[in-house]
Amino acid sequence: MNNLNVKMQRKNQFIDDIWDHLKAFKLKLNLFAGQLAKKDLSHFSRLNSIPSVNEEKLKNYEDGLKKLHFEFERRFQDFSAIQTELDIFTMPFKVNCEAVRSDLQLELIEL
Repeated sequence: MNNLNVKMQRKNQFIDDIWDHLKAFKLKLNLFAGQLAKKDLSHFSRLNSIPSVNEEKLKNYEDGLKKLHFEFERRFQDFSAIQTELDIFTMPFKVNCEAVRSDLQLELIEL
């Protein structure tokens, strides 16, 4: 979370840069929770160094990561709501022109 905080405080960022940082963080949370569920500790060097890890603790860590992911989804749901508009700005060639506002469709096609 500290790395995310530092990235989000950088100067001269566009909103899509911040959204990319948030999406990457949420993907990491899902990855880590999934790995803990499989008892894969490859990204958890300290846990991996312990000879026998308590499975109940792993489940608690997994649940904590899932809760954190849910909280990020909830708090940043406004970004998800404007995903199409952000995509127009960052990836105009990959956006379905029928999915955007009608006043932008012709301009998008002309690109």
